[in-house]
Amino acid sequence: MRTALSLTILSTALLASAPASAKRWFEVELIAFAQKDNEQLREDFTIENPELDLNRTLDLLTKGYNGAGQQACLNGDSRFDTRPVTSRFVQQDASWHCADGAGYMKKYQQLPLTPYAEPQEHMQSIYLLNEEQLRFDSVLNQLKRKGLEPILHTGWRFPEQSKKRAPNILVYGGQKFEQPASYVARLEAPDDGFISLLGQPEPRAVKEQDPAQWELQGWMKIHVRHYLYVTSNFDYHYKSDEGDLESARMSQFTRVYSGDIHYLDHPKMGIIFQIRKYRH
Repeated sequence: MRTALSLTILSTALLASAPASAKRWFEVELIAFAQKDNEQLREDFTIENPELDLNRTLDLLTKGYNGAGQQACLNGDSRFDTRPVTSRFVQQDASWHCADGAGYMKKYQQLPLTPYAEPQEHMQSIYLLNEEQLRFDSVLNQLKRKGLEPILHTGWRFPEQSKKRAPNILVYGGQKFEQPASYVARLEAPDDGFISLLGQPEPRAVKEQDPAQWELQGWMKIHVRHYLYVTSNFDYHYKSDEGDLESARMSQFTRVYSGDIHYLDHPKMGIIFQIRKYRH
């Protein structure tokens, strides 16, 4: 009896001290792509949608895109080398210049298809998959053979979480679209180092540039409640025939099964994804 009681106490203590990694873990892989233009499409995408809230998202991709830029810099890609041309001839080795966190994102007009990530195998925190850990090469080739343009191919590992606790993962990629600049009037005091008693601040037109829009922008949330559920909200940005920047919203909520390949369809874009069990 005493032995059984001791085992019960020990088991309870072990469960109480079990680490967070004891949760089930999964990995998701996705490919986002642009659909072909369809002249017969009659759907109206000019309806104004409320702006997606991307501030309260977990951003894994920016570090990955910066990492891809650093790798390109190390490989001699001149787009990511800010040295003067003369310095490049004198100093052939640019590795010293390709520092971590050098803001490579600013150099992109078109983001790389797959963000860079170091290979990892742990269950401590959510992280991007390395390119070698992705399995959708055949799917990617099928899309290209059909003349479809892939925008993003990536994935990440994550723990089982409830809808309330699961984060919205920021997802973006593709071409950069600069927002049109606007001018606002600001009152500025005289810049003479003294408080002027006679002079009044004069309005001055100041150019303000809105943040750039990427071809694909949005977020994806995956939570578990007996089943896997995926909530996604994406904007696909494109130029109209008149040259105006337009956007089309795709919002979906669906129940999925691990191991199955799923497809989110929209006239302007599509997403193919698969959620797989990781170490269970």
